[in-house]
Amino acid sequence: MELRIFQIIVPLIALFFIANVIYSFRKSQITITETIFGGLFWLATLIFALFPDFFSTQIAKIFGIESNVNAIIFFCIGLLFFNQFKMYLIIRKQEKNLTFLTRELALKNHAEENEV
Repeated sequence: MELRIFQIIVPLIALFFIANVIYSFRKSQITITETIFGGLFWLATLIFALFPDFFSTQIAKIFGIESNVNAIIFFCIGLLFFNQFKMYLIIRKQEKNLTFLTRELALKNHAEENEV
């Protein structure tokens, strides 16, 4: 097995980010759920970088695509769309919460002004 340059660089970067996730958890900057998902993501990135041909072939077989590269591209585009949709839902929820909070503060300020 020939070792390519990205198979050295990407695992080192992934290890750095795994350490960063653990450090952030110990400093109480992120939750246990964020720690688990962050750690799993970077661990998967590390493993995928070490064995790219195996995983790209498996993804191509699952999706029925002839080319390994095309399978990876389609898979990544799907992940990007999924993440974009999740971000949209989070932003929408934050906007609703902000609207609710603004209304509550306006009603509270109005009630305080009328009492004086």
